[in-house]
Amino acid sequence: MAKVLIPLGKGFEELEAISIIDVLRRVGCEVVVASLNDSLEVISQGGVKVIADASLREIDESSLDAVVFPGGWEGTQNLIASSELKEIVLKLHSNHKIIAAICAAPLALFKMGMLENCDFTCYPGIEKNIKNPNYKISKNVIQSENIITSKGPATALEFAFYLAEILVSKQKAQEIKEGMLVS
Repeated sequence: MAKVLIPLGKGFEELEAISIIDVLRRVGCEVVVASLNDSLEVISQGGVKVIADASLREIDESSLDAVVFPGGWEGTQNLIASSELKEIVLKLHSNHKIIAAICAAPLALFKMGMLENCDFTCYPGIEKNIKNPNYKISKNVIQSENIITSKGPATALEFAFYLAEILVSKQKAQEIKEGMLVS
């Protein structure tokens, strides 16, 4: 069973976070939702309160198979500001684990040194803050080696199912898609 870290900072995009958490848990991943600070309650950009499973300080990165960043502008800024998160991401990247981000969050990957020379996508306009000429608007989800990026709220389910295929299997992802009436 793949173990996936979903770090949440104040101002995260709720549709992206919950879609990813839900789909990955349905396909059998062990999903750990971690607050960037000591309070387990994290408030989304729309005021939705989520109770995290753990504080980021409690996470043992050696047990992780992937990390997935939901977007949201304020949430992304909080991901960027977390030196603990950057340390975890760098260790996972050095072990070729899956590093994924959606919406504004590819900016956090760029700030952590993850998007150099990678093809990527993000929420339109965010690419102007990322010094990488390999921005692609043509696809909703792009994988470049172990880095996976997506555009935004409307692509959250597609992104989550792509991750499910990579982390579990195409068969299990398809089974869950059918059960959720995703065409």
